[in-house]
Amino acid sequence: MTDATDLAIAPDVLVGIAQLALETIEGVRPVQPTQRVGEMLSGRRARGISIEREPGGVWIDLTVAVDYGIEIPKVAATVQRAVRESVASMTGLTVKSVNVFVEAVDLNDRESSD
Repeated sequence: MTDATDLAIAPDVLVGIAQLALETIEGVRPVQPTQRVGEMLSGRRARGISIEREPGGVWIDLTVAVDYGIEIPKVAATVQRAVRESVASMTGLTVKSVNVFVEAVDLNDRESSD
């Protein structure tokens, strides 16, 4: 059996795994940052998920929006756990850290229509 660190896993695959894990958590979604010049020229768009991989493991940064009324510290811990477990179990890589940055709180339309 080969060691997971010997595998060539594309960065987009790691981003996809993190995004799928994030989608399982209700009331949280990645925030798409404003488009940069390099993204316009390359046609690739950032998704609020940044992954840095080195021989010692991976570091994951997530920029998210949460729904109003959700307890941010609890949902951030849930996001960290879900993303860490998904990436580690699917790739065998060591996840050194999962940083969650809450950039926005979204108001639900149903609450404003009382």
